[in-house]
Amino acid sequence: MKKTVAAIVAAVLAAVLTACGSTDEAALATTVSATSAAVESPAPDSTWGFTATTVRLEGVGYSVDLPQVAGGKEDARTEFDKGMRAEADKFIRDAGPDIKVTGFRSEVARIGRHVLSGVLGIEVDTGGAHPATYKATHVTDIDTATALTLPDLFTDLQQGLNVLSSQAAELLPKTRVGTNFYFKEDLEPRVQNYERWVATPAGMRIYLGEIASHAMGYIDITVPWSALDGVLKPGMRAVVSS
Repeated sequence: MKKTVAAIVAAVLAAVLTACGSTDEAALATTVSATSAAVESPAPDSTWGFTATTVRLEGVGYSVDLPQVAGGKEDARTEFDKGMRAEADKFIRDAGPDIKVTGFRSEVARIGRHVLSGVLGIEVDTGGAHPATYKATHVTDIDTATALTLPDLFTDLQQGLNVLSSQAAELLPKTRVGTNFYFKEDLEPRVQNYERWVATPAGMRIYLGEIASHAMGYIDITVPWSALDGVLKPGMRAVVSS
């Protein structure tokens, strides 16, 4: 039986308030609204029944739309929602009268048969010439209700990073960066350069950051799963490409 909108909203709100903790509840004004346009359509044979939603986090110095999911498997939903909230907390805990934290282009990027992916866009304004821009991501394995990080993907982490680095060097000229100057150290095979990613059917979408200039904006690439076949753990491609 399908859940009513009211039931979905109530379930999401309850999960968020639990994640916030008692000290946050009094200070946090939270509104919930459904957001279906941003999420890629689930696979036709998916039976989990997740729905993409957004929770507005507001307080002194911050206003952020937090990607969340409703419905589906409870353990996977809880893991994803708490994971996204933890990413937001890294930024909003420093917000205040002199530090403004706002969100942009945040979304549940993918609801698949085996994976949930979310991306959080954050701008932090400390009064400088322009705000600092960040992307944070979270990926959940629906079947195991656990977070997926780079070490979970690859049989050998360094070999996986080496392939990601070579792919990034090949794909970057095809973005709006083109052949312009960029910070080459941002493509080196290190975890911090590739840990902001989401799983899509087409490939591993990696948010590289403002590696050329603030004016050029945040750059992302999508590495095809086929390019990673030799370094992915057995069975992993079926999970992340769903």
